[in-house]
Amino acid sequence: MQEIDRAFKAVLTLKPDCALDLIFGKMRTIKLKTIADSQINVPELRADKAFVVKDGRRSFYLIYEAMLQPRPDELPKFALKTLGMQYMLKRPALAVIVYLTKGKHTSFPDGFENRFGVLSNQFKLSKILLWEHEARILSGELKELAPFLPLFQKRPNPGIMKVQRHLLDKVSDPKLRSDLFATAIVVDIYTFGERVVLLEFQKEVNMLKESRLIKGWMNESQKIGEQIGERKGERKGKLSILQKQINRKVGGLSPELLLKLQKLNRAQLDNLSLELLNIDSQKKLQAWLNNGASKTARKR
Repeated sequence: MQEIDRAFKAVLTLKPDCALDLIFGKMRTIKLKTIADSQINVPELRADKAFVVKDGRRSFYLIYEAMLQPRPDELPKFALKTLGMQYMLKRPALAVIVYLTKGKHTSFPDGFENRFGVLSNQFKLSKILLWEHEARILSGELKELAPFLPLFQKRPNPGIMKVQRHLLDKVSDPKLRSDLFATAIVVDIYTFGERVVLLEFQKEVNMLKESRLIKGWMNESQKIGEQIGERKGERKGKLSILQKQINRKVGGLSPELLLKLQKLNRAQLDNLSLELLNIDSQKKLQAWLNNGASKTARKR
């Protein structure tokens, strides 16, 4: 679930020292230097904000990737992000995979191998099993990670929400506390359902309106909605123009052909507009809709 992954990264960004404490403990020589916007120009592989950490005179980038369950197919993407960042920013980069819930899984991969005959490339990343740090969270050492406690339970018990509240009430910064409660509610709704959670966190619900986290997600959701609307409008415009061109070339379409035309996606509409030079009959149009459109779909 994308919201849980996003919630975990948001907590580490809001409380970056907690991210380092999770790996290196409170008594560490490694210090946070800054948080960097680590965008790399690889399509679909934008890295999230990275921690620039320092150990003596050395400094490096630290990237967290969170997963609810093992997905080995994601590991090459994490490796590519890390190597891309190191190449572009000219500084060592390390990735850490954080598994958030154990569930029924018995293995949690942290690497992959590409092999062909005697040739082999191996890639290995660091990993954290978050439930192994439950005692540190409950003790208050890592109280900022209390929102994720429900994910550790074999049988979800709503009573854990009282433990979350107890730990998060100890966070002194009111803005940070608000954001952490927002995160807890996101995780708890995923675990227990909205009705149970809203009954437990009645007082905190109003506080969420001021949460930087919730505001950011709402703004992002609105932008995504606007983009989807723009794409739908763009497709509708293309379809309208193309339909007029087809009518001029081959005459009015039968209901069957019109229905097939209206089902085409944007890429298929673009391809059909190019193929229209070779289409001069409804028979040829039907042949393309039966064959050419399906080829376009497979390519995508």
